[in-house]
Amino acid sequence: MKNEVVDGIEITDHLRRLSPEQVREEILSGLLDSPRSLPSKYFYDQKGSRLFEDITKLDEYYLTDTEKGIMRRTMPLVVGELSDADVIELGSGDCSKISILLESIPEESRSTIRYVPVDVSRAAIVKSAVKLRERFPRVRIQGLVANFHHRIEEVPDGHRKLFCFFGSTIGNLGQAESESFLAGLSEVMRPADRLLLGLDMVKEVGVLESAYNDSKGITAAFNRNILDVVNRLVQTDFRPREFDHSAFFNSEVNRIEMHLVPRRNSTVHSPYLQSPLEISSGETIHTENSYKYTPDSIESFCKKCRLNVENIFMDEREWFSLVELAAD
Repeated sequence: MKNEVVDGIEITDHLRRLSPEQVREEILSGLLDSPRSLPSKYFYDQKGSRLFEDITKLDEYYLTDTEKGIMRRTMPLVVGELSDADVIELGSGDCSKISILLESIPEESRSTIRYVPVDVSRAAIVKSAVKLRERFPRVRIQGLVANFHHRIEEVPDGHRKLFCFFGSTIGNLGQAESESFLAGLSEVMRPADRLLLGLDMVKEVGVLESAYNDSKGITAAFNRNILDVVNRLVQTDFRPREFDHSAFFNSEVNRIEMHLVPRRNSTVHSPYLQSPLEISSGETIHTENSYKYTPDSIESFCKKCRLNVENIFMDEREWFSLVELAAD
């Protein structure tokens, strides 16, 4: 554990970092598996993070603006007279959404609020915290560098907690992983604590698939960039431009799947492979899932995680939901 003050902001580092050997094993085991896959966390190097930020601004990518619209309408109802509380944002990223929430807290109560952004990126926490400190000088900010999947117990204790997990990020986890994570969160939640969970909804397939196949090709560039990351980490010689981006809705499991598909037979070398990796034309590398929900599946999903649904807030088109949850 490392504590420091950066630009006047308290930062605690609890990040569990994999060794280079563990990283190589994780990546290569997925590539050697059948079907082939790559962990989606490797999307987010500096370039990948910048590309994802560009994706959130696309017309086709409705998720971000729709969730923010729901928040602007409902945060005063959710926050109410919130005071003497910790607002904990999991996978905090930028500060655009949490700003909507903090704006809804009455000015006189903000000095009693502690905001805890939890993210694997120390730089992202500092960048957002500096902006928030200028806009909400009364709010205390205590950043936590950690992988929220595994270190939720490191969240500071002592006050009523409002956990925030925006952006439908939970939909990128596998079903067993998401259930395990939320069940673990429910165990640390007290009766007065709440969780705000962003979930994307099942809708017209064309709308869903357009969101992940934008006309500018930014999502395709984001998807291919993972191969550049892999090349650096395991010294492979993937040629990303020779792979097509493929994203489609799998109706059997209600999820968008993203894949990379080689246009021709591809041979990939690495000093950490016993023999070259032969990938046939048309064979895919599965890079990400994004699960979508219905009102019924939200109820059953949360019940499995030992969470009670207090409210489901949706936009007028019912494209996205912000779910308010309490521990069972």
